[in-house]
Amino acid sequence: MRILITGASGCVGQYIIEELLAETGHDLVLLLRDRNRLPLPDGSGSRVEIIEGDLRDAAHNTSALRDVDVAILLATAWGGDDTFDITVKANLALADNLTAQGCRRILYFATASVLTSEGELSRDAHELGTDYIRAKWTLVRELESRADTAHVIGLFPTLVVGGRLRQPSRPLSHFAKLIKQVAGWMWIGRFFSAPGRFHVIHAGDIAIMVRFLAEREPAQHDGWERIVLGNPARTVNQLSAELCRHIGRTARQRIPLSPRLADFFIRVFRIQLSPWDRYCMDHPDQSYADAKCPASFGLDAVAPELADGLADIGIPGRP
Repeated sequence: MRILITGASGCVGQYIIEELLAETGHDLVLLLRDRNRLPLPDGSGSRVEIIEGDLRDAAHNTSALRDVDVAILLATAWGGDDTFDITVKANLALADNLTAQGCRRILYFATASVLTSEGELSRDAHELGTDYIRAKWTLVRELESRADTAHVIGLFPTLVVGGRLRQPSRPLSHFAKLIKQVAGWMWIGRFFSAPGRFHVIHAGDIAIMVRFLAEREPAQHDGWERIVLGNPARTVNQLSAELCRHIGRTARQRIPLSPRLADFFIRVFRIQLSPWDRYCMDHPDQSYADAKCPASFGLDAVAPELADGLADIGIPGRP
């Protein structure tokens, strides 16, 4: 099988490439802006073709897209003037060219933030979201409208931990960067309790599920699916307790972090909130009814617990 991957040098992309090279015999076509950002394992060169360039140019590279069986679309813009051009227009142009060349399965990455807890597209995300959120919302709608030409699988990650300490070239996920930034202040969280529920998933476990879905024969060759990627939901207090336990502290959640107290901290520290930030604060339950992890498909996970992911990004556990 011939698999095209865009955004291959990002955190999740590198885990997916590692998984496919180690666990399958498929050939990979990788779209990269800079091939130097993606060191490949020794001996993998015969199975990997690299296309160096911008996503916006890839849709016109007809020869490289020929004979692609499965496409995994990760490339995105996180904000700025090019957000819609790259995240929406370039991905749609690429998908159209792929299906015209005979590709019949497309896996694309969105974000769980564009969905309601029941898996429907959220109107609030479209109206209040950042440019990134609104672009992903539009991408979902547009790719699903093309499901009469290919089987379209939307992947909606929750909070992603990833970026291995022993592989410095692998970038940290955005959530992992945030954890590292506040690692020295984690102990403060043990004195507070807060409402809210979240899912966390390791990038390595996302890669395992992507490999499974790329190889799985769908019930029908056309149509679309939405799959939220996340381990079983935890409350904010449970996550805080796990973080504290990992760094050798005992959680002592005594002070409720009420909306009024949160607003006090926002004013004191002059924190600027976007409409989307405020919406998320007012809707702390960010859990999903049918989130999937490797166990959902009968697969073994590499990091089923948050502690596994913390150690992986360089936050050592303490007794």
